[in-house]
Amino acid sequence: MEHIAAFMILIACNEDYQTCTEQPAPAVAYETLRQCEEELSPSVRMMTGNSDHALGKCIEIDPALFYEDVEIVWDVSAKGEIEVALELINPEMHMTNLARSETDGETRRLN
Repeated sequence: MEHIAAFMILIACNEDYQTCTEQPAPAVAYETLRQCEEELSPSVRMMTGNSDHALGKCIEIDPALFYEDVEIVWDVSAKGEIEVALELINPEMHMTNLARSETDGETRRLN
């Protein structure tokens, strides 16, 4: 069975979710999705003083992607749901979609 790693994305948004910024996560990566999820709620709570809405999500990925040049592409819906995709950056090829968060996956939020 292939080992799957995870990373956390934290987003702070204004009241209408029109202006959002990525915030630093407590760790670069996690060995398991469960480890990430255990730190997710406390991490989101720590952001509440900086914005109208504090959002967070854990994303499972193949750990080999940590050694590739990838871009994390994220968006926040008007309902406050985070959508995340990882795209491989290869100058000889167009960007290929490698990992994507589930659209029905849980986004943790406060406010």
